[in-house]
Amino acid sequence: MLRFLVLASALVALSLAAESKKNECHKGPSYWCQNDVIATKCGVKSFCNIIKDGKIRFHPSVPKKTVEVGPPPVNVSFYYESLCPGCRGVWRDQLYPTYQKLASSGIVNFEFIPYGNAQEQPYGSSWYFTCQHGSAECLGNLIETCAIHYNPDASKIIPFLHCLEEYGPTQTNAQYCAGIAKIDYNTIYTCSEGDEGKQLEHRMALKTEALNPPHQYVPWLTMNGQHTTAIQNGLSSNMLATICNAYTGAKPAACSQAKQTICVKKH
Repeated sequence: MLRFLVLASALVALSLAAESKKNECHKGPSYWCQNDVIATKCGVKSFCNIIKDGKIRFHPSVPKKTVEVGPPPVNVSFYYESLCPGCRGVWRDQLYPTYQKLASSGIVNFEFIPYGNAQEQPYGSSWYFTCQHGSAECLGNLIETCAIHYNPDASKIIPFLHCLEEYGPTQTNAQYCAGIAKIDYNTIYTCSEGDEGKQLEHRMALKTEALNPPHQYVPWLTMNGQHTTAIQNGLSSNMLATICNAYTGAKPAACSQAKQTICVKKH
């Protein structure tokens, strides 16, 4: 009887040990890929990754895949103010048509900084703004700043900004344009009418004031962080060709439509 109990206990112990080893395969890649023996036991050798020092390198049995990384997109920054006639002209004639042609290409990123020639003063824990074209422009800058903050996706924010630039910076128009762009107007309204909008506009002021060289007029355009007369003239008169020429990778089909003539403008 005693011998039978000892034998039964041994069998139970072996069974538990086997189950324990089996369950170890549920520990994940950090356990599976310690060595080939464990990887084979857990049946994951063919796709095992070894994680070491925060980096992933492929197990020797798995062929490495070559990941092709293309050239970076062209970064265009548009410094403007909401009631500036010249800014609205560039929006209408250059920026929005160029966006429409290149939206799916991935060769350009647009950044928008609605502040321009405004001035700010501390007001308690907040800020007070005066604008070149009056209080309506200050409101427009706030609306657009809040919309940019809450809608970073170019496919949402660019149609909204284009619409508001076209119709004028009022809350009524902002509500209409938010509907067109399918973004939430209530968030934009609350932000632009409260302290949050002022704090966000202060950031736009800091970005504008940090320009080197300092901006002398609006719209002020930079490409890949640089401003020159050639960049300003190119982007404000033939944005599509200027971006296509600056992109170092394979050109999308839209670039073949770009006329190469660039007007030289004196500001």
